Amino acid sequence: MNRLTLIFLALQLTLAAHAQPVTFPLKLSASKRYLTDAKNKPFLIKEISAWGLIQALSEKDEAAFIDSVKGKGFNTLMVSIISDDTRFAGDPPNWQGIPPFTTYGDFSTYNIAYFKHADRFLRMAQAKGMLVLLVPSYLGYKGDKNQGWWDELLSPANSVAKSRAYGEFLGKRYKNVPNMIWEAGGDNKGDSALYPHMDNIIKGIKASDKRHLWTGHFETAQGTNWSSGDSLYTKYINIDGLYAFTESSMGRDTPQYKTEIERYGKGKMIFQLDQSYEHDVPHSADNENAQWIRRKNYDGLLSGCAGTSFCPGLKDNPEYVLKNWRPLMGTAGMYQAMHCFKLFGSRPWQRLAPDTTNKIITDGRGKYKSITYVCAAQTPDHGTYIAYLPQGGTLTLNLSALRAEKVKAWWFDPRNGRAQLIGTFAGHGIKKLSPQTSEDWVLVVDNAALGLGAPGR
Repeated sequence: MNRLTLIFLALQLTLAAHAQPVTFPLKLSASKRYLTDAKNKPFLIKEISAWGLIQALSEKDEAAFIDSVKGKGFNTLMVSIISDDTRFAGDPPNWQGIPPFTTYGDFSTYNIAYFKHADRFLRMAQAKGMLVLLVPSYLGYKGDKNQGWWDELLSPANSVAKSRAYGEFLGKRYKNVPNMIWEAGGDNKGDSALYPHMDNIIKGIKASDKRHLWTGHFETAQGTNWSSGDSLYTKYINIDGLYAFTESSMGRDTPQYKTEIERYGKGKMIFQLDQSYEHDVPHSADNENAQWIRRKNYDGLLSGCAGTSFCPGLKDNPEYVLKNWRPLMGTAGMYQAMHCFKLFGSRPWQRLAPDTTNKIITDGRGKYKSITYVCAAQTPDHGTYIAYLPQGGTLTLNLSALRAEKVKAWWFDPRNGRAQLIGTFAGHGIKKLSPQTSEDWVLVVDNAALGLGAPGR
């Protein structure tokens, strides 16, 4: 067999591995820890934040955007069905000149022409294998009337009865859409005078729509970072999303992996809902430091999260405004997110459980509650053990605790997605392992008998 034939076969195998379409609708797994599709295939949420996508672009550009992010491994879009944010492309809240309401801000005057476009968008996303986290009405920051619908909901043009009717309209219209999860809120607690409006939108949807799961995106502050942390809406939440625009906003719940491990212990599915806006304000380490972004992704998936998220950008061009999105499909952050997706896709991620003991890593792990702590997880059959090292160093492993006759170890470089074989070892005794640099690395150790290939392949 010649070299060209081998290359061709390798390409076909690669394409086959990536050509496994998701079969909607999704549901919670038997364990309630993660999502599966209609054929019980585990679905790892890989979300990109594209708040105004339904409103901002033509349908041709929407399709191009979806194809582009799917090519980087994303399978989930977070969008609002109606967007009223002056930063966004297009003419918000209109789509191509078509408003969502025939009377601006009056939630009882929904414009069918606009929602027919939203219908087509959801069908397009389904055909392309994309889950949509759909926000019924992005509330927005209370202090900024240019973002979200909070002030319109509270205006004399509206009433609680109109909010209820709007929810009923959405519930009847989208109850049978297979590729969506409802997401309440949007950068806002939805409390005080907003509560009866948001609550009745949800109740209106649920009056007809009994099938869809719910999550929530509330104020990024200690206690409400988690969807179920907002006591007003926790009764509606099926999957618990973590929204932490800056890690410091969580107060004593930091670092992020700490709250993720604690939430995992409560038994509900958790995922990283909306995080890491590359190069966005306030230009803190959460968005400027590539290692911080990687750390939160890897730590989360090793701390019980059944999904993660990312939003690319440049300092003068945040992706979520969708004015000039094409150059952002090739940022460093986009490729590093793709490497992360590939690594966890190459191992049974849905079976990983956080390891907070010192039985396997006996030394070199660092101090718990520090951002330099080494998060790790293992499958219950001891087939795979993964650890993320934020700053290199030496790990001491008790190979006997891996409970395999032989183990095969790899270093995975999260910056470029390359795996380096460390070696195959007898499954007993003590082994010290160090990556070649002081940068962040991922250690993957498998039961050699499983014959697994290189991580990320």
